[in-house]
Amino acid sequence: MKRSAPQLRVLLERQRQRLRASVQGPHDVPGGDEDEEHLVAELTHELQVHQIQLEMQNEELHAAQVALEAARDRYVDLYDLAPVGYLTVGDDGLIAEANLTGAALLGIDRANLVKSRFAHHVAPVDQDRWHRYAIALVRGGEPCRIELLMRTADHRDFNARIDGVCRNGGDSPPVLRITLIDIDEHKRIEAELRLAAAAFETQEGIMITTAAGVIERVNPAFTQITGYSTSEAIGQRAGLLRSGLQDDAFYEAMWDSLHRTGRWQGELWNRRKSGEVYPQWLTITAVRNEEKKVTRYVGTMLDITERKTREDEVTQLAFYDPLTNLPNRRLMKDRLQQALTSSARTQCEGVLMFIDLDHFKTVNDTLGHDKGDLLLQQVARRLVACVREGDTVARLGGDEFVVMLPAIVSDAPIDAAGQAKAIGEKILESLHRPYQIAGSELRCSVSIGITLFGHHNSTVDELLKRADQAMYQAKSAGRNMLRFFDSSVQESLRLRSSIEAELRQAIRRRELILHYQPLVDAERRLVGAEALLRWQHPQRGLVLPDGFIAIAEEVGLIDALGRWALDTACAQLKVWSRDPALARLHLAVNVCAHQIRDPGFVQQVMSVVERHGADPTRLKLELTESVLLQDIDDTIAKMNELKARGVGFALDDFGAGYSSLSYLRRLPLEQLKADRSFVYEMLTHASDALIVRTIIDLGRSLNLTVIAEGVETEAQYQQLTRYGCQGFQGHLFGLPMPIDELDRLARQDIAPTVDAAACAEGTASAGD
Repeated sequence: MKRSAPQLRVLLERQRQRLRASVQGPHDVPGGDEDEEHLVAELTHELQVHQIQLEMQNEELHAAQVALEAARDRYVDLYDLAPVGYLTVGDDGLIAEANLTGAALLGIDRANLVKSRFAHHVAPVDQDRWHRYAIALVRGGEPCRIELLMRTADHRDFNARIDGVCRNGGDSPPVLRITLIDIDEHKRIEAELRLAAAAFETQEGIMITTAAGVIERVNPAFTQITGYSTSEAIGQRAGLLRSGLQDDAFYEAMWDSLHRTGRWQGELWNRRKSGEVYPQWLTITAVRNEEKKVTRYVGTMLDITERKTREDEVTQLAFYDPLTNLPNRRLMKDRLQQALTSSARTQCEGVLMFIDLDHFKTVNDTLGHDKGDLLLQQVARRLVACVREGDTVARLGGDEFVVMLPAIVSDAPIDAAGQAKAIGEKILESLHRPYQIAGSELRCSVSIGITLFGHHNSTVDELLKRADQAMYQAKSAGRNMLRFFDSSVQESLRLRSSIEAELRQAIRRRELILHYQPLVDAERRLVGAEALLRWQHPQRGLVLPDGFIAIAEEVGLIDALGRWALDTACAQLKVWSRDPALARLHLAVNVCAHQIRDPGFVQQVMSVVERHGADPTRLKLELTESVLLQDIDDTIAKMNELKARGVGFALDDFGAGYSSLSYLRRLPLEQLKADRSFVYEMLTHASDALIVRTIIDLGRSLNLTVIAEGVETEAQYQQLTRYGCQGFQGHLFGLPMPIDELDRLARQDIAPTVDAAACAEGTASAGD
């Protein structure tokens, strides 16, 4: 039975009386011993129970205290680190409390913020509005919102949204609890949205798609241009408008521009809902998020049908012959002027042909001018079919036509003349075939005069006069033939044909040889050589590469020459390997673009190396920058495969071509050979010196050995040494020489220096 506290006190009092009685005598206090023992046991139990209850209550109080402290810590963290500023402002206008976010927004430490006047953190332009707002909060008591321009401690203004409420603490003065949020970005977005909404109603059609090309939104102008309503367009892919007139390459270029620059614009043909195809000017802009990922594309379009129609009409009348639709004299001369400018810049030869129909007056006199016009139209179509898309076929008037080839591939006049001759003969054959004119068969021949341009400072009128004179030479020679204006070109063509025929026999007759130009290090020690091809012609003597390499490339002999040079070089490496004085040398062999693009190139190289037992680590293959212009990934793969087997690579004539630094770092190169043109001028032109130094620094940063080509003077060598150049090649250290001379040179410790006079002589006579 559980007793209350008063009951326990009574029982305790009775127990004290009994204890006193036991001292005085057993008969003074009523009740027996048995009752006393029972009472003591009962009291003891009650005390133990109460002790346990007190302990449990203490534990509960401790747990509640711990939970309360944890809740307080969480509240403080949430308060301080909330994404909005919290501030308490007293009736005196001073800030009584602030969280860390509020202090950060105002650009001040919390310790300095507390006790400061809130109005001092409001921009002067809005301080009156703040005071009116605070008074309204105190009087009204209801929460309300305001937007104010706040000012930070460093005097930077920002737009803020404030939500406030007034709290009364009984006898305590009222306080304002406010939240503070920076809404600058929100304001900027709002302004942009208003601007975008206004722009969306423009006269230009606008289409917004997802990153996957699905249409999300269009404006009224889009509907007017395309014929598709908003509901019909949304959800469809942007390809809905394609006309099919642009090929895959067009769209690949468009997407390439979008991926690289985020923008594309241009003219194309699209299709309306009605099926009508129309010209359109389209601008596409990629929209990216903060992670630079494309989220949408915005396309703006203009229907340019009327403009194109007017332009075409004006262009047709001003620049085209109404009978044949070919460019007229005016347009032809304009294009010829552009071609002259381009040729002067690129040093590529262009070709101008003057074509005149033989005995055309007889056709007009016998068959009539209408039949003559039909003949001219057919001649025009055949001429167009004989040339490339970028070439120009024009009618000057009457029976006179002009064909202009603005950029022949080769930059050498003899090569350009050869190609011009081939095209001219093709035209002669095509125009000499029978014509069907109003049911009758008619034959007609032409005379062609040809002149080249690109290496001469000629005007358009001078070129036309030369081609016209050459055409009359063709007529004088019997008609139905072609003639070049420059008689020396005719002789060059004859010589070219002779060289081609003899070159085919040169390998079989063992007329090809290799000369070796020394390559030295910074201490002038011979470390290797470059193998240079020569033709020991039985009549013309030693022919340098300039006299036959271009022809070999054009007629398909370059691979055979390259294989012969590689085979001979590997055989020489094997010979050197047996001589301790020569085994240390490496040998460089030039490889052309045509060779390395051969699918079997790697196998060809390794087969030659293994057949001769040459050390592949002593073989260096020199590539020019032109090799990098096509199929760079395939080239790099082949180079890596050969490098894995020990063969080294050098990039020749670096700086004079089209090197891309992004490709350069991917190429498994060991050496960079600075182009001789920069070395030649570096002592007199600061720009060339800067280029040479940059190439050396670039090579060093890429861990490549830089070799300067064309070193002809001691001053050049000294300057290059100061720049940190590691290798040298040029007439200062030796002209290209037969193998026995190089062997003697290799047995010397230091490469000899050729004097300036001999160097100049060698430059004129030996070449590379």
